[in-house]
Amino acid sequence: MKVVSRSLAFFVMAAFVCATEVAVPNDVEAKIILKVPTQSARPGTPRADYLVRFQKAVAERTKGEIEVQIYWANSLVHAKEALEAVQLGTADMADLAVGYFSDKIRLLQVAGLPFSVSDPVKAWQGTERVLKQIPEASAELTKFGHKVVGMTATASYQLVAHDPIRNLAELKGKKVGTFGRIAPKAIKAGGGIPVSTTGGEMYEALQRKTIDARILSFEAAQRFKTYEVAKYMSKIEMGCIAGVSMFTINKRKWDSLSKEHQKIILEEGDKAGRWEAQAMKDDDLKFQKYLKGKGVIIVDFSPEDREKWKNSAGVQKIAGDWAATMEKQGLPGKKTLAVFLGE
Repeated sequence: MKVVSRSLAFFVMAAFVCATEVAVPNDVEAKIILKVPTQSARPGTPRADYLVRFQKAVAERTKGEIEVQIYWANSLVHAKEALEAVQLGTADMADLAVGYFSDKIRLLQVAGLPFSVSDPVKAWQGTERVLKQIPEASAELTKFGHKVVGMTATASYQLVAHDPIRNLAELKGKKVGTFGRIAPKAIKAGGGIPVSTTGGEMYEALQRKTIDARILSFEAAQRFKTYEVAKYMSKIEMGCIAGVSMFTINKRKWDSLSKEHQKIILEEGDKAGRWEAQAMKDDDLKFQKYLKGKGVIIVDFSPEDREKWKNSAGVQKIAGDWAATMEKQGLPGKKTLAVFLGE
């Protein structure tokens, strides 16, 4: 009898709500959730902290109407799947490492040319110019249903290794973890053997010694804790070879947001990216100090050999070959390179 009474009460209440058009509040449904996957394992350095800054700023400015959920360490999708994950809606936003998508996001690879730009702020500024002046660059992202809301820059890359690598002779024959299509060419030009190894894979690869070394910045070595499995870092100053990472949102999700929410996301995405690039530049010595405190021995690479490597035929032809390849594919490679370098 009690069950019948409860059921009757439920239907009476439902009929009342429908008749009076009174909405039943539901905070869970009202809140907008934005899922953001990243390969960064945890906050603690600028490359990861920019996401936390964005998360907090958006929550504050929207008064909790938007909740940014960060999925650390590839826990939602792998970094190599982020482009398609946002396109399909599996993820709402992406901390998109463009170096992993060299066959799809082609023009933005210009920021990762070896021995080119070593200042993350200049890399950020150069990429901003490209996005503003080269419509084909942003079109490669919109093609996959991405809307750019910001970007971050990497610091100059060094060499994490099991043994000290002081010159080209000691680099020769070493299996070096790399990514994309450009970095492997630079390693090969220096006598190393390039092995494709993403950020999420390199810890285990170093731990198991399937690679002898891995190109990495001081900041990333701290962030990925490679000091636990490899105790040397050689200062090869390869430049910002990881280029930039684009901070993007699914276009359908973007279109569903109010104009005010869109404005907030664009402003905070831009602020977080600018902050990250400057912090990456300013904190370089701090990263080195941290690593030394963890037992890392920082090795000076021979200046003469670095110049020899930088000016080798293999490295010197990379930028020109890249631009020429873009032109063959119907893309403005030469113009993009000139705009990025500010020429």
